[in-house]
Amino acid sequence: MAVDILMPALSPTMEEGTLAKWLKAEGDTVSAGDVIAEIETDKATMEVEAVDEGVLAKILIRAGTEGVKVNAIIAVLAEDGEDAGNVSAAPVSEPEPQAASSEANQETAGQAQGDEPEAKMLTNPDIPAGTTYTKTVLRDALRDAMAEEMRRDETVFIMGEEVAEYQGAYKVTRELLQE
Repeated sequence: MAVDILMPALSPTMEEGTLAKWLKAEGDTVSAGDVIAEIETDKATMEVEAVDEGVLAKILIRAGTEGVKVNAIIAVLAEDGEDAGNVSAAPVSEPEPQAASSEANQETAGQAQGDEPEAKMLTNPDIPAGTTYTKTVLRDALRDAMAEEMRRDETVFIMGEEVAEYQGAYKVTRELLQE
């Protein structure tokens, strides 16, 4: 039976957001926990993880679509043994694109042509020349900082059922229990 992938609420007050980017394409095999898309709100960009395993059968909301309501079906996952071509979902109407500033329109137009947004390198006199950077996602950076602090100081610890049972909200504290 097909599994609907819903637009998540990234906060208790979130009502809608922007489906910024798909990291998986139709026909890709996904496992539970795989990052499949990025969702943006006015405050943050977060990753959407697959909740089940299977094949990403249909993407119903295009990347870059603004105003996607929380719990709207954004894609459909075909489970093992299911024909991805025959999977159907409840009809979805995409929200009308919202008017944005001309700068945002130029940025979106460049992305539509396949151009990646240009990253601007900030300079900081406190960072030594020749320092190399590692590309990472926010949750891994937070997890690594917490782990480093916990290793350095034995009085630093994390409490809560969610930490041990579910590896924390957004999996920020994953594997810290084992340490």
